Amino acid sequence: MPLPTEAQSGDLQKFVDSIKSTEQVKTAIRGLISNLDQCGVGSCFNFNSTAICEWVAALDSQVNGQIIGDFTSVGSQGNVAISSSDLSLMRDIFSQCKPTNYQYWNYSSMLHVYYVPKPEIDKKVRKALGIPSNKRSR
Repeated sequence: MPLPTEAQSGDLQKFVDSIKSTEQVKTAIRGLISNLDQCGVGSCFNFNSTAICEWVAALDSQVNGQIIGDFTSVGSQGNVAISSSDLSLMRDIFSQCKPTNYQYWNYSSMLHVYYVPKPEIDKKVRKALGIPSNKRSR
């Protein structure tokens, strides 16, 4: 599984271009949500939750802005296919990406947002990705 450091590296175009499929992004997000379940400190939470939003935003560039709509300026060719169910899933995930002041000091990040899902969205996303629920999502 790709590590979240790829999403938070300084080479944004290289990261976006590395996305070859929606399944690749779903796999990364599965790992990041699983990591969040194990977090015991704020830095772990910030790192993984920011990476979730960055993966979705990077995928948005590869699907010609179908998810978010405003992230096509990265220069991507937009050659990745996305099904309607995956499009809905990615929109649900990104809808839970909230602004954070912490990220304004973390200039290497692509976005100044992090994933903080409402319980009902968390359950829906976990079900779609095949991730067991945890105490956060009950």
